[in-house]
Amino acid sequence: MSLPNVFDKSEDYFEECLTFFNEYQYLYSCANTDILVNNILEEIQVENLDDLDVFDKKFNLKDSEDVFLNKFFNKLERLSVAHNTVIDDSSLSETIDAPLSPKKKHEIIYLAKEIRDVCEESGCDTIVDFGSGLGYLDQRLFDISNYKILGIECNEGHYVNAKKRQRKYHENSTKRVKYIKHTINDDSHTNIQEYLQDKFYKCGAFCITGLHACADLTVTAINLFLKMADAKSMVLMPCCYHLMLRNNGRFRNFPLSNSLRVIFEERVSYQYISVPFLRLGAQPPHFDDNLEEIVFNLLARSALQLYANTHNCQLRRNKRKAVIMKSVDKNFETYIQDASEGYTLIPNTCSDNENDDKNPESAKQFDFEKLREIWRQNCSDVTFKKAAIFVLLQKYLQPVLENFILYDRLVYLKEKGLMNCKFKKIFNEKVSPRCLALLVCK
Repeated sequence: MSLPNVFDKSEDYFEECLTFFNEYQYLYSCANTDILVNNILEEIQVENLDDLDVFDKKFNLKDSEDVFLNKFFNKLERLSVAHNTVIDDSSLSETIDAPLSPKKKHEIIYLAKEIRDVCEESGCDTIVDFGSGLGYLDQRLFDISNYKILGIECNEGHYVNAKKRQRKYHENSTKRVKYIKHTINDDSHTNIQEYLQDKFYKCGAFCITGLHACADLTVTAINLFLKMADAKSMVLMPCCYHLMLRNNGRFRNFPLSNSLRVIFEERVSYQYISVPFLRLGAQPPHFDDNLEEIVFNLLARSALQLYANTHNCQLRRNKRKAVIMKSVDKNFETYIQDASEGYTLIPNTCSDNENDDKNPESAKQFDFEKLREIWRQNCSDVTFKKAAIFVLLQKYLQPVLENFILYDRLVYLKEKGLMNCKFKKIFNEKVSPRCLALLVCK
């Protein structure tokens, strides 16, 4: 992530971003499931909607001459940055002898290459992998380099199975690839240095890495990196910004830089930048699904939420995928039949004991006729078009939000005296949408 070309100072960029985010906060201010509850689509003030065929595959929102849309895109353009293009490297072996998806293999192969290149640049002979999982990245690094590798994993099952896999499939790596069960925290620098000295005699400079530095882990890693003199470089893949810890409605690690924090507080920006903002920033930047299907799914779920809200109830999922959308085929009647099995309606007036997934007495039954009425009254053709524009505007907004979130971390690093830092796209985003790596060298 970087500073857009139209700005000379980070403070000016942050100021203009916050002004823009405040003006267009309806695009992220609530969960998408609440767009009917909160009448969000009333904010889409596009004229001559009847003349727009937003579901035509050739339709391009940016080509519209509508004043509302032009204003949005003109402001958005000033805050946008271009990223490097990742070209598939034919010299890299795509063979990983493990039961992994093509996406996971791509991530491991290209991240391992980036780590090796950064280690060569920074003079590191050891790699510390935060959240090493089953050890796939560590074994790949062993195969393509001569580095010592310490995998740190908090999950007992993953830690045990990583060691089992190593003994079964990678026995020749046992002297150079070691695993430790440990939960990374703000004080882990002492533990890490002890582990390195214990596992590797006379350990020198090392590189910190992590394929999924989820939520606060990236910031924790940055702060540990700053505390350890022998930590000379870092290659992290941040994700799941919306899962960062909050205290009293504010994120502990966002804003991170002093530069943004001062402006953030002056503008009381925490009132409109919250979990939905960070969730949108963390969304995959592109979607290949049919827009009409995406909009139907959005409105159907929003209609269900409006029904629950009207009846003073919460929706509880009975399974991970409450409704299998491919089986619904844009049919609301089929959707509500499936939803009645996939969700449970829990009245908000229930006591803590009654408000329990395992207590069927607290559940209410869906009234299908009232659901149909909500659908008829709230989901007209115009609503479908507005929802499509809403989805597309979010798509264009997402990379700007993510740049804002991640650039804050670069400014923080520079405030701490680490000027050699950047975000770099290292994956093919069509294979792995979460493709931005934080690269830092001391």
